[in-house]
Amino acid sequence: MKKIITLIIIFLIYTILIKTCPVITSWDESVIIYVQSLLKDLPLIIPLLPDCILYSIMIAVPIIASFGWSIYKKNIEPALFMIVTPLFAYLCKFILKPLIHRPRPPMDLQIAIHPHSFSYVSTHSLITFCIWGLVICFLHKYCRNKYLKIAGITFSALWIIFVGLSRVWLGVHFPTDVIGAYLLGFIFLTIYSKIRL
Repeated sequence: MKKIITLIIIFLIYTILIKTCPVITSWDESVIIYVQSLLKDLPLIIPLLPDCILYSIMIAVPIIASFGWSIYKKNIEPALFMIVTPLFAYLCKFILKPLIHRPRPPMDLQIAIHPHSFSYVSTHSLITFCIWGLVICFLHKYCRNKYLKIAGITFSALWIIFVGLSRVWLGVHFPTDVIGAYLLGFIFLTIYSKIRL
């Protein structure tokens, strides 16, 4: 319980710093410019992948797989947590975004898409971290095949990183929005691990 309380305090301090320190926003903008200049020669479809059907597929596949696993093992836990955790994460956007009220990066930094909601935390990054973080937890707990476990965990981690990077690359989120989403997702997964593992 101490670990969860410590993580929540860290998240709250981090959020207050982001909201009250203009230097962080200035740093954020310079990181977006750097990432965009570094990746400018790559096709724009790459960072747009999490905004198209692939994002839905990457949510649906682990949920369907967890239901299959739950039926096979006669254990509802994986399916239940695979639904509840990202759903709770998604609902957080309706509390955190209006509460923090952080504007998106400037329009001249946004490429291809221009969301109208607030910026902190990145919902794409949060939901991805929760779902694929649970996949990592389940692989670690249940998978007996060493190579399948390594491949699954590596793929899951890379997808989490890619979604966060795509938010910064497109200029629709500040890097600190993504880090905040990862921190909040880590809190959710820590709560899950304390309940079940």
